[in-house]
This record gives sequence, C-alpha cells and structure tokens, in this order.
Amino acid sequence: MGGFSVGTIQKVARAKPWRVRYRGPDGSEVSRTFRVKVDAERWLREQESKLDRGAWVDPSAGRVTFAEYADGWMAGRSLKPKTRAGYASLLKSRILPIFGNVPLNRITPDQVRSWVVAMEKGGLSASRIKQARALLQQVLGQAVGDGILGRNAALGVTTPRKRPRRQRFLTPDQVEAVANACESRLDGAGALVRFLAWSGLRWGEVVALTARNVDVERRRVRVRESATEVNGELVFGEPKTHEHRTVVVPRFIFDGLKPGDGLVFTAPRGGPLRVGGFRKVWKPAVEECGLTDLVVHDLRDTAASLAIASGASIKAVQRMLGHASAAMTLDVYGGLYDDDLEELADRLEDRHAAHMRHKGENTVRNQVG
Repeated sequence: MGGFSVGTIQKVARAKPWRVRYRGPDGSEVSRTFRVKVDAERWLREQESKLDRGAWVDPSAGRVTFAEYADGWMAGRSLKPKTRAGYASLLKSRILPIFGNVPLNRITPDQVRSWVVAMEKGGLSASRIKQARALLQQVLGQAVGDGILGRNAALGVTTPRKRPRRQRFLTPDQVEAVANACESRLDGAGALVRFLAWSGLRWGEVVALTARNVDVERRRVRVRESATEVNGELVFGEPKTHEHRTVVVPRFIFDGLKPGDGLVFTAPRGGPLRVGGFRKVWKPAVEECGLTDLVVHDLRDTAASLAIASGASIKAVQRMLGHASAAMTLDVYGGLYDDDLEELADRLEDRHAAHMRHKGENTVRNQVG
C-alpha cells in the first residue's frame, strides 16, 4: 500500500460489528464501523487505493464547518476592496445561512443544486446566482487543494443562464445631444459625456483620471488608476484588469476640460465625482433627448461602436477598452463587425474577377503567339 501499513477488519460487539482500522500518511489511526462485512471490505479497498494514488484525505479534517474555513479563506486572500466587499456580501446573504454550520465533508452536490434552485425560485438574478455558486466553488476548491476534502461539491453544478446585457450604441449626433442636455444642467458635464463616449474609458477610470496623465498635444490618456465605491466610500486602486494602458483619443474631446493639476473631472463642490450625484444630471438629460433607458455605461459601448465604424481592428478596440483579451472584445462587440464581412466578401469577389480576367488575357496571348 505505497509503504503504509495494511488495514485490518475486526468483528466487535457493537450495533455495527465490523470495524476497519488503518494508519494514514501522517501516522494517525483511522477507524470506521459497518453493519455488513462486505461494506467494510469495500471501504478499506477504497482507502488503500487513495493512499496508493496520493489522493487520501484525513476524514477528520473535513469536519471543520464551512463558516470557519471560509473565514480563514477570506483572511488569506489578497483582494481588491470592491471584490472583498462583494465576497463578504455573498457569504453573509447567500452562502453562510445555508452552509455556514455544515461540516465541509457533509456538503453534497445535491445540496448545492437545491440551493441554486431555491435562489432562482426566490427571484435572484442569474448573475447573482452564478456569483454565489462560483464563490462557494472557490472556497471548496481551496479545501480540496489543502487536502481537507476529496472532492468539490459545487464543481459542475449548473446555474441559470445569464441574459445577454442590453447594449445601446449612440450616433455622434445623439452623443452631442446628450452632452448638451447634461451641460445645461451642470457646468462641465457635457465635456464628461463626450470624453466617455469617444475614449471608451470606464466610469471609475475617468473619475480617477488626473491632469498629469493627460497629454493633449499627443492626444494620449494614460489609464493608471480607477475609483470604486465600496460601502459608501470611494477607493482608488488598479484598473479593472490590473493593466495600465495608454489610449489615443480624438483631440476634440479635450475641449471644455478645465486646466489644473489634480483630477480632470470633479464634483460641483470639488472632490471626486460620484455616480449617484451624476445620475441626478444624467436622468433628466437623457429623458429630454428621448433616451429614457440609457445608462452611463452605454457611453462605453458607444465608444466601441464608433471606433469599429471608423475602421478600428478588434485588437485596437481591445487596447482602447482595456479588455483582458481580444476574444473578450469579440464576445461583447463581435456583432458590430458584420458589415466588415460583407465588405470582405465584396473584395474577395473583386479579386477573383480580376484573376479570371488576367487568366483570360494570358490565354488569348498564348493563342495569338
């Protein structure tokens, strides 16, 4: 058995008369009783096989409750403030009420599936359900990696499909209309709308943008920081993908920006912008323009659509938006490239026709010659 002592099966005077004993890799004795001898033999063979394969897990280790283990899991991870707050919220509201007092080794796939179904019946969004299940899977996965569990009960449990996010793409005229409507309500709001709609920066990146990271002459914006609201507090940190980037933007979007050496965009009374405060300007402005369901994030989608319509490649759009990969950009905006496929087919047809004409001309020359 890979160097470990062979287990034994003994008959004892108990309700479950067949007792199995063996020693684990750490030298500790493990025992378990069964009503039927054949079950005892089967279990011992399974434990011996796990010892041989290096897949053995100490049965007593999994008796720690999920709440106890999750607490240590959270403490041992380096997380961005918003991510940590989100995890804490999911644990408190969705996971701990169900699994908190359950020993790790007692959590089963059936329990996880029932939990997912209950959340769906309770009206929780598909996105939130997916996040909760993913967090449970992460914690249990670490327990498997630590040798506390032999399997991850959340692995493979499906969640409801998330509906594709609604996308809105404004035309340049619509961008200008919204910018003017916002400017009429708050000085500088028009410049902010144009900046968002033509640069592709995220709201948090624009909020954290400082004058030293704007090069008007070279039309460059360096994205080095992002602002996130966590429990009512504004926290500054790395951009979403942890990647700094430089975006080349049209020169006209710098028009209307106030000179200075601090934040490029500020709240009316100074200090960083808050999305809640800006919505008080945004909502009546978009209603005035007949775009009542428009949200601020639609300006980022608009920036992508304007870039693509201007001939930008998928890699250029990826770098502009700060996506982790071109595949992600294609997933979100691939549909905007349909017109490119039509143009490509036209160009291929033209090339084939030119080839056939050239081939015909060569044939005629050879016949004449």
